[in-house]
Amino acid sequence: MRILNRYLAAMADAVLAQEGTIDKFMGDAIMAWFNAPIPQPDHTLRAVKTALLIRESIENLYKELPTESHLYFGVGIHCGEAVLGLIGTEKRLEYTAISDAVNTAKRIQENSAKNQILISASAYERVSNEVNAKPHTDMSVKGKTQPLGVYEVLGLK
Repeated sequence: MRILNRYLAAMADAVLAQEGTIDKFMGDAIMAWFNAPIPQPDHTLRAVKTALLIRESIENLYKELPTESHLYFGVGIHCGEAVLGLIGTEKRLEYTAISDAVNTAKRIQENSAKNQILISASAYERVSNEVNAKPHTDMSVKGKTQPLGVYEVLGLK
């Protein structure tokens, strides 16, 4: 738990550094969003910068931790509308985001390789002037009839 919490702290710090909102921790993963509750015109770029900060933070943890404690990450970024609100029961409520866009980001993340940052084609269009990326194989994912265009983020320009 101590090692896992170090990784989660590094990811959370990256999200907060870009003024993102941490939705929840899910095992060894973190769900975050941007552009709410305060509008951020550059929200997609903030998400990419967060992913790059996570990569840098994880690489720094690798220098401090023994090899057997090295964990890996994968990032999926997509943009779109979402409903934000409380979900659950009177006994246990969570403030969260729900939408096809949220599900799509999760599906992209699930298909990422070790320490890979993947971004949907629609999100890439928003940041293509600021981000170095290369086309990735289109993905067939649950809930979509057509494969998703995806790019692998290499860094900032």
